[in-house]
Amino acid sequence: MRVVGVICEYNPFHDGHAYLLKQAKEMTGADYVVSIMNGDFMQRGEPAVLDKYTRTRMALAGGSDMVFELPVRFGLSSAGDFATGGILALQSLGFITDVCFGSECGDLTLLQKAAATLFTETEEYTDSLKACLRSGQPYPAAQEAALQTISHCPEHLLDKPNNVLGIQYCLALQKFSSNIIPHTVKRLGLGYHEDSNDTNADYPSATALRKEIYESNEQHLTLNDFSDVIGYALHIEEHLEQYKDISPDLADRIKSLLDHYCHAEDFVSQCQSKNYTVGRIRRSMLQCLLHIKDTEDTMPYLRLLGMKKEAGVLLREESHATSFHILSRLATDIKNLSAKETDLFKQDLLAADLYRQIWCRKYNIALPNEFQHSPIIL
Repeated sequence: MRVVGVICEYNPFHDGHAYLLKQAKEMTGADYVVSIMNGDFMQRGEPAVLDKYTRTRMALAGGSDMVFELPVRFGLSSAGDFATGGILALQSLGFITDVCFGSECGDLTLLQKAAATLFTETEEYTDSLKACLRSGQPYPAAQEAALQTISHCPEHLLDKPNNVLGIQYCLALQKFSSNIIPHTVKRLGLGYHEDSNDTNADYPSATALRKEIYESNEQHLTLNDFSDVIGYALHIEEHLEQYKDISPDLADRIKSLLDHYCHAEDFVSQCQSKNYTVGRIRRSMLQCLLHIKDTEDTMPYLRLLGMKKEAGVLLREESHATSFHILSRLATDIKNLSAKETDLFKQDLLAADLYRQIWCRKYNIALPNEFQHSPIIL
């Protein structure tokens, strides 16, 4: 039996995602496709535009057979750690044979070549990277220049976000000596960051769809909805540098500007510089709010968010490690976690509870908490 995994955010789910799921099944001959999906906070440091249960239902209707939640400590992180967490999740399940991801270039060999250079970290590559950094280039640009010099990668390969993630997926597979087979599908339609109003195009970008939601009457959340709790977290924390993406320099910058804090997005703009991207600053603020510090390369559990009935056979597979837990009945399954694993899961609970409470306050409604939610079954 072949099972292909897809690491995703579905923020929100759209036709491009459905195309990727269809292509993933066809090109691998898989019987099932399993999505490892970010929960209520996204990799680029934003709350999901729609909650994870709504997005799970959309994914199952759009072609996924099973959806698991990527723990927030990986989901709300840099591209490298996000990819590492996704590959760890697929590997921990034990029944995943393939992984498929979209990329702008559509060339798996090219992505694997770049990943191999990063994996080996030869002296030549390291020297080239250091030289680029000394010249004043920010890290992403320096890394791209070093890869072009050493691996002769095409110019602007790392300008494209899905190419970057693709390289990181290949790097994680090499790092863990994984037997999972990678595949890539060339991205169609608008680029990830394109926010054209043509959402009737065959494959509009998630950015364009979110913009449409923001401008509509549809219920949604934005980073500014969390302004009060983020501001409080930043003000009371004495040691910002302990959090995952906050360097000592960034911590000093945040502290020096805190007196001017009013709204989260405005504060991000104030903190932004050539060394600190918008995504990193957003992530840093949310990491402080959710107490996310260093991330270990371990995956002791995954939360099952939903599945199709016929995919239940996968849960009867005894191919995953005995130390790994699939959380489907939360109140019962959480008791099987160790004290350390429970502490990790509390980060996911905090993220979900904050998202739910902000949503309830904004729209004056009551929603069930995490222990009251069962996996969505279609």
